[in-house]
Amino acid sequence: MAKRQVYSFVEKKYSSNSIASAVLSVSSVLVLLMLLFISFLLKGRANTWIGAMGFAGILMAFGGLRYGFLGFKDECKSYFCSKLGTILGTVAIIGWFLIVCIGLMN
Repeated sequence: MAKRQVYSFVEKKYSSNSIASAVLSVSSVLVLLMLLFISFLLKGRANTWIGAMGFAGILMAFGGLRYGFLGFKDECKSYFCSKLGTILGTVAIIGWFLIVCIGLMN
């Protein structure tokens, strides 16, 4: 006789670190896109508040990356939000780094 396969579906919960990682990283990417759009509309003549918002976006990206790595340490949890937060946090940090380098060159 053929062996019967038994599937077990266990619903894994998200850890609080992974949810915080995803929220912070998505927020950082949204702030980056919003500030790029505003700077484009103002033709590069934005006030100093755009720099403060950018600094907050950088801090959110690093926080998302940190919480993403902490979310991987939790056992028996779903790692989807940790992966999402870590990847988006890395992309946001690269984006912010390029924006800062472009600003320093001008």
